[in-house]
Amino acid sequence: MDGQGEQNHWGVIYLRRRPFKKTDPVGARLLEQANASQKGRIHGATMDLFFFPHKEIDVSNTAPTPQENRMARSFPYPWLPRPREDCIGLFCDFSDRSTLGHVIAIAAINAMSRSATSTQSLLIIRCCGSLVPEESPEVRTQLVEEIWKALENLGVPMDVSHYNALLRVYLENEHVFSPTEFLTMLERKGVEPNRVTYQRLIARYCQQGDIDGATRILEFMREKQLPVNESVFNALIMGHSQADDMESASGILNVMQQAGLEPSADTYTTLLCGYAKRGDIEAIDRILLECNTKDIYLMDKDYMDIVYTLAVNNHTQLVDSIIERFRQSAGFNHDALNLILRLVNKGQEDVGLKVLKTMTRSTKPDGQAVPSGVFFIRQMIKANRPVEKILSLCSELEAGGQNPLALSLAVESCLKLGNVELAFPLLSAMKERGHPIRQHYFWPLIVAKGKAGDVDGVLEILSKMSTEFGIAPSGETVRDYIIPHLPNKSPEEVINTLKPYVSPAASTNALVMLFLFEGDITMAAHVANRYRAYYNPVLLRRPLVLALNNTGDVASFITILRNIHDGVDRLAELSADDESTLAVPDRTEIVGQYVLEVANTVHKDRAATLQAVLTSLLEQGLGISNSAAERLQEKLGEDLTGELSTLLSKLSSGDLVPTAVSRPGGFSTGPSSPLVSFSMLPGSLGVSRGESSRGAKKQLLSLYIRNKDLENVEKVIQELDLDGFVWNGGLYAQLLDLYVHHEKLENALEVLQKLRSQEPDFPLNDYKVIRLASLLVKNDRFGEAIELLNKQPENRTLEERMFVYTSVCWRLLNTLAEAGKSEELRQIFDTLVNLKFIDVNNVMLGPLIKAHLARNDLTSALTEFEWCCHQYRATPFKNELTCKLIQAEDAAALQRLTDLSTQVHGEVNSLYDLVFAFVECGRIRQARKILETPGLRSRPQRFNSICEHYRHEGLVAPLEGLVEATRDMSYIDRSDIYYHLLLTYCKALEPEKALGLWTRMQEEDVQPSDEFLYKLGTFLTAQGLSVPFTIPAAPEKVELQATNPPSSPTSSLFTKADQNLTLREQSQIIEILLKESRLAEASKITLSMLRNNIHPITRIFNFLFVLAAAYLPVVYVLPFHCGFHAACAPLVFSLDAVTRFPNAKKKLLSFDNRLCYANFVAGRISEYLGELEEKIEQAKDEELPKLLEAFPRGGLVGILEKDPSLLPQFERLAEKYASRGITTPLNIVWMKYFIEGHNTKAEKIWSDHLAASPRLMFQSIVRHARRTNDFELINRLLDKLKLVKVSETALGVVYSCAVDVLVNLEKCDEALEILNSAVKDICLENLNRTALTRLQDGLLKQGKTFPYKIPEKNAKKDLSSSSSSSSDEDSDSKESSSRST
Repeated sequence: MDGQGEQNHWGVIYLRRRPFKKTDPVGARLLEQANASQKGRIHGATMDLFFFPHKEIDVSNTAPTPQENRMARSFPYPWLPRPREDCIGLFCDFSDRSTLGHVIAIAAINAMSRSATSTQSLLIIRCCGSLVPEESPEVRTQLVEEIWKALENLGVPMDVSHYNALLRVYLENEHVFSPTEFLTMLERKGVEPNRVTYQRLIARYCQQGDIDGATRILEFMREKQLPVNESVFNALIMGHSQADDMESASGILNVMQQAGLEPSADTYTTLLCGYAKRGDIEAIDRILLECNTKDIYLMDKDYMDIVYTLAVNNHTQLVDSIIERFRQSAGFNHDALNLILRLVNKGQEDVGLKVLKTMTRSTKPDGQAVPSGVFFIRQMIKANRPVEKILSLCSELEAGGQNPLALSLAVESCLKLGNVELAFPLLSAMKERGHPIRQHYFWPLIVAKGKAGDVDGVLEILSKMSTEFGIAPSGETVRDYIIPHLPNKSPEEVINTLKPYVSPAASTNALVMLFLFEGDITMAAHVANRYRAYYNPVLLRRPLVLALNNTGDVASFITILRNIHDGVDRLAELSADDESTLAVPDRTEIVGQYVLEVANTVHKDRAATLQAVLTSLLEQGLGISNSAAERLQEKLGEDLTGELSTLLSKLSSGDLVPTAVSRPGGFSTGPSSPLVSFSMLPGSLGVSRGESSRGAKKQLLSLYIRNKDLENVEKVIQELDLDGFVWNGGLYAQLLDLYVHHEKLENALEVLQKLRSQEPDFPLNDYKVIRLASLLVKNDRFGEAIELLNKQPENRTLEERMFVYTSVCWRLLNTLAEAGKSEELRQIFDTLVNLKFIDVNNVMLGPLIKAHLARNDLTSALTEFEWCCHQYRATPFKNELTCKLIQAEDAAALQRLTDLSTQVHGEVNSLYDLVFAFVECGRIRQARKILETPGLRSRPQRFNSICEHYRHEGLVAPLEGLVEATRDMSYIDRSDIYYHLLLTYCKALEPEKALGLWTRMQEEDVQPSDEFLYKLGTFLTAQGLSVPFTIPAAPEKVELQATNPPSSPTSSLFTKADQNLTLREQSQIIEILLKESRLAEASKITLSMLRNNIHPITRIFNFLFVLAAAYLPVVYVLPFHCGFHAACAPLVFSLDAVTRFPNAKKKLLSFDNRLCYANFVAGRISEYLGELEEKIEQAKDEELPKLLEAFPRGGLVGILEKDPSLLPQFERLAEKYASRGITTPLNIVWMKYFIEGHNTKAEKIWSDHLAASPRLMFQSIVRHARRTNDFELINRLLDKLKLVKVSETALGVVYSCAVDVLVNLEKCDEALEILNSAVKDICLENLNRTALTRLQDGLLKQGKTFPYKIPEKNAKKDLSSSSSSSSDEDSDSKESSSRST
């Protein structure tokens, strides 16, 4: 790159790399010279690239090493960042993110926060000198001194190389310091100065022109017999030049020759700069001619030093003659850029522009030159040059074609740097030239003033926006940039403060959005309810739903949604006032979109949340559109319940009227006409005793029917029959629907018969027909349902149906599907389709597949699925069917299903669906094979969405499967998968597994994010475990805990105006009560939550279990069927409520392991084992599978390791389980005896129970052997496993452990023998690659060869050894059981 594209230039520029070809004779001579002289100095600036290590060359006297160069180039160079938003404590003066100075500051802070190593601190120090030319020397010096203090405070070990690096930085920055004091400091610190130290102290004296001081150091070096090299002579030349003694400076050349040193290009450059300082152009020309005569090659960098010296000493009229000598050799643009930056810092931007014009410009593909000078413009802004000069040079750049956007770039640089003083004059110039001024131009300026705490400055910018530039602040400006920088953020204060600049409605909008972004949905609801405004439904949708998802506060969600709904009227008023053509959105569509967003976002307890939202909407009288209801139904799929379907039907009926809402301001919204109480209806209709008004009774009958009041309807019918009332078809139809609603089938059929006899041609609408047919089907009168449908007229059309209708059609089909009546279902489906009752889609087709799956008839289900694909290009129930086929191991059928899906959804989507299905079924190998498909395009969003789904559902196994399935796949960002798995482990209180993720990520070269490390570190700390890394600061995404709790936290939470507490708030109350030993009250709240199918957050729930363990006898005397009676409330939290949870829910809570651990912590583990013993004794045969599933084997393995005294009691328990055919407990006992060497006992358990068991756990043995390097133990296990059927994978685990143990014991030959035996039993791919690599390294150290080729990481194939007799089924079983321990 030539230096014109500034986005990435600095990585090379600031390191002054000067490459030359190996065939370059000059370069070859320099290389030879350096090696021969052993002086570590290369001609000219080429030293900046090459470093030749030698025992007599001091490293600190060299330029940055290539490794350091690469490290510096690896720093990020952010483009167009948010200006000055990340200013950081100590280094806020250097936090301009567009410069390397910011990068160094960040590196320094990172080093300090992580206890920087000596090497890291050295690199940071060295980067504070000339490597940052865009910063002024004063700023660089201040930076290095702050870093130095911080490193000292941290106690970072620093040797003489660090002090030499500090000296170098001081010299490059021309910092004034006392060499004597520096030596005194070294003596005080106990650091012995070396040759380099003295050389640099001499250079400092010479910078000041103090030859006497330099001579004293030289004498000291002579006494210590330290060699004097070229750099010392160059410093003396500089010293005499500074002392204005050019004759002595020139004489140094002769002294060097007498000392056996030939002056180099650096030497002559130093002398030339001395003459340049005096403006002696004749002497300069003479010296240059001498160099040419002596074949001393001056590079562009050397000429640039002369130009710089001339310019800063006000000899700018002489620079042209030197600029003409530029050779423009390789690296010229980089060196020129550095020179220009230095010149601008010294106020010599005119000379800088001359140098800029000499730089080679890149060209675009079409041949046009790339605009140049971006760095030049930016540096002028950074150096705060006069605005007149900036405008003048920008005009020159534009006129000369160097950069047509020079002024715009100058404005951009001002904004990025937050330079308000320069920004407004430049913005005014842009406006005068006809350039548009955008809203976001002012954001960085507001941030700059806000960071400085200048509220008046923020408001002044607002004023200038409107008065000088005619720009009204947008909602985004107010929300993200103004309000955060106001000292008082109360809604009233904000609105009043901004009233001169922003309308109250705009401020209200911004406040609501800001509170939602901050997660304070309650405050957002308060503001929205207090101030009338139009709230943009599109902008608010996502943040409002996310706030609901995070807090569970349905009441506040509904409050805000109601205000969005009512705000549409405000938009209509504004549209009428402005006589504009603003499109007023449909309010039912708005509400429907919000409900859909809830369904898409909320994963945990989605059905319960949706039901609460829909119920609240119904109470508010807010309807949703038919299209939204249909999409929601399709989205829910198998999660669609009857209750949800009913709610959707009511909400999309179109009959709802919004209820009146009282607001704090004293006004209300809702229907304009008063509502009539239903209890007043009889009186209002004039119906009293003795009155026989048929019309009034008819109206009353219709009202009772509409309100589903069957009892009163039948009373009115009796009165009407006595009056001889003549019924019409409309009333019969209403009455029919009422009886169907109350499932009075016979009454409904009787009404239908009366209707047909009285009005045979009366058109009964399809909705009522389908509802009646559904009731017939529900009562096993299928034939009559078909007959009813066939009797309906055939002249209907498939116009857009109301959702309430499509919902009842789906329920009709689903009723048959759940019963597994596939033939009847298909018959009624065909009838509905042929008679055009339904429009076919995935929702309506789903029951066809579901019916076959209910009977486990996969063949018929697949046939039906294929028919759906061909007939309607739909794939109903695809994931469920795929998982069933995987579990059935029907490869042919699975391939057939995938081919069908590909025809509809495409190959990539279908393959990813198949991957996730394999993972969910635990078939990781098959999932990996698909992911390894050549050309398979990455779909990050698919992984993110499925991981979120697994995490919210608490599905640990699929997440673990995804980690395994994506191993070594570089095109997949696995860090997100690891993070979701970490959150799942944290939720389940699995600290060892969580920490294991960190270790595994290191093994697999996956870089953990700060968010990952923060979450893991805080979790381990909360669990009382040590953290093996430095916990980073809380990332922005991490939800911060509430601060400054009130003195009485429980009262503050209980006395909230809105009693709809969030899950976190309820959990906080429980935790506070538990800490105050108020167990009964905490138990009562918890039980109330459990009855609502929610539970406290995991950490607090576990805390409650531990405390409750002391009361377990009281809890268990409660009858299994009873709830938590008032008499029991003072005693303890009832575990009965959790016991009655579904198994999936208990598994999610790790209930059995938690219960076991709680008993152990409470000292009641013996009683708990007695409870388990009593259960197995009393269990019926059909209850045994549930007992096996609930057995806390994970918890008991750990407890036996901590308390071996429990083994006799546990063994008795295990024998009773074994007598009922459950060997898992005895397997745990066997592992314990096997590890402790009780061979007789272990062998008896093995022969009596485990030898023929289909499941065998041995991972504890492997862990113990690896931890203690016990080869005898792992060898005994190996001999034992060879006698039974185990998978190759399981054997591979044991063989790998044996190899590892022997390598740790430095017995590589024996390890190789074990490996030779292993490959006879299993494939090499089934052994751990790490074990093989360690064995290979051990043999190589002994001078021996490793006879095998280590498989690639992704080379593990589905192979089976010829010596293995395990079937696939056995293999899977064995492998899974061994991992489960």
